[in-house]
Amino acid sequence: MENKEYQIEELAEMLDNGTITSRELVDFYLKRIALYDGHLNSLADLNNQAYAWADALDLERKHKKVRSLLHGIPIVVKDNILTKGSMRTTINSYAFSNFYAPYDAYIIQKLKAAGAIILAKANLSEFAYFMSMGNMPSGYGSMHGQVKHPYNIKIDPLGSSTGSAVSVAANLVTASIGTETNGSLMSPAQQNSVVSIKPTVGLVSRHGIVPISFLQDTAGPMTRTVKDAAIMLQAIKGRDEEDVATYSIPNESIDYLKACTKSPNGLRVGIIDFENYKMGEEELEIINEAKEKLKDLGVTFVDIPYKYDLPNNLVDLTHHFKHDLNAFLGSLKGFAPVDSLLELIRFNNQHRKRTLKYGQVHFLQSEATSGTLKEKEYLDHLASSNDSIKKYTNLFDEYKVDVMMSTKITGYPAVGGMPVMAVPAKELKDLEPKSMIFVAKKWQEETLFTIAQAYEQATLHRIAPTLV
Repeated sequence: MENKEYQIEELAEMLDNGTITSRELVDFYLKRIALYDGHLNSLADLNNQAYAWADALDLERKHKKVRSLLHGIPIVVKDNILTKGSMRTTINSYAFSNFYAPYDAYIIQKLKAAGAIILAKANLSEFAYFMSMGNMPSGYGSMHGQVKHPYNIKIDPLGSSTGSAVSVAANLVTASIGTETNGSLMSPAQQNSVVSIKPTVGLVSRHGIVPISFLQDTAGPMTRTVKDAAIMLQAIKGRDEEDVATYSIPNESIDYLKACTKSPNGLRVGIIDFENYKMGEEELEIINEAKEKLKDLGVTFVDIPYKYDLPNNLVDLTHHFKHDLNAFLGSLKGFAPVDSLLELIRFNNQHRKRTLKYGQVHFLQSEATSGTLKEKEYLDHLASSNDSIKKYTNLFDEYKVDVMMSTKITGYPAVGGMPVMAVPAKELKDLEPKSMIFVAKKWQEETLFTIAQAYEQATLHRIAPTLV
């Protein structure tokens, strides 16, 4: 195989025509991991069953059984997603250094059913960056240490899906799965010049994923192209009896890859300009380029001035974390190393030299709540957040737009459970990565893929990093 960046459809074609085998693909990526991940530290455990999976899937293909476009293709998944078998789920926490999950998360079951090979677990900011935000660097954890940026060591790789983004950007794998509560897909996607979509909360089951907030958590793909993100999301979406939020999926038959082939002609895109967070000169240039390119494809643009007014999400998350984590750990009693947030705090105190380099302030703040979600402070703040989200979502109808576009990553889609997508908006040759951010109403991922694919192909800004 050539030492190049391959897309999923390209790999699938090569596998179909016998140019390569899945075993050779596993070999190709493991060699790149051996060459570069010693520096990048983007991956935790490797799957020692990967060759066996590859051989089995090669045999299926030989007998004309191909499960999906992902059949026999190696991917990685964030290390807060439960995987049964030879790989641990550490959450980049020393407390979970020997935790082997008793079952596969629902999305892991879906990926395996699609024929994907889980090659490795991806490093992350410890406990998805909800341990000591601000003090702890993004991409750091007491178990595996610090993830490094693939383009320039001076750039913050951001988190919490740091390793998921870095491994894809560095071509250690063709695609990955990350998770987001508020910004943990969008921010590392922007920083590492990759594509990601945070889907509508409920489109993808959270069963078997270490939680922060039931109201906001979701998994999503990280890839180098919009089409690859569509293929990955297609594989993991769907109803799950273990996650009631998935019961609201209105249409399970939508084909996101097909949405990438649709013309954006007739779409109305709102350019949201936050009055209290004005765009800089480079951001304005990025917006103007997008308008020029997409107008030629029949897209209409509408300017939307808006004052950012979303309350601090940390208040809600502090209450959710204890409530949701304790329920999750309780369901793993007898398997997980701790049964509650309080036990986790005590473990960290006992091993503070290893675990508390940056403290655990958010653990302590969350533990100080009742865990019942009944406090007036929480309920008042939740109501205020909901009012702000309603005001924001009303912009779609007020301005009659299908999508809102910005160079700013905000908390509105995360807190409101709406889908949001990041696409590289410049060649990353300096220390200031930029993405175009597209937001749609709930369950409108199809529209996001159409506009994002059009933008990506009209600009083609992403360049590969030069690895050391």
